[in-house]
Amino acid sequence: MYEENVSKELVTVATTFDVVEAEMLRNQLVAEGFEVYLADDNIVGVMNLLASAVGGIKIKVPETEADEAAKFVEDFRNAEIVFDEDFPES
Repeated sequence: MYEENVSKELVTVATTFDVVEAEMLRNQLVAEGFEVYLADDNIVGVMNLLASAVGGIKIKVPETEADEAAKFVEDFRNAEIVFDEDFPES
C-alpha cells in the first residue's frame, strides 16, 4: 500500500523577531509531537534588520494541528519560571 500524497495547508501559530525564541518554540512543539516549519528564519538570522520587513519568523504547523499548537505556544510563553532556592549546591 502507498500513502496518499495529501497537501497540507500550513497555518502560522506564532510570530517572533528572535531566532533563538523561534528555535526554542519549534523544538518544544516538535517534542510535543507537532509537525513544525519555520518561515523567514534564514533571512532574519542573516539580516536581523529585515525582520520587520518580512513580518518576523513565522512558526507554522499543518492546519489540523493549529488550534492545539497555538494553545501550547500561548501556555509556553505564559509559563511561570519557578526557581527552587532549596536546590542543593554541588
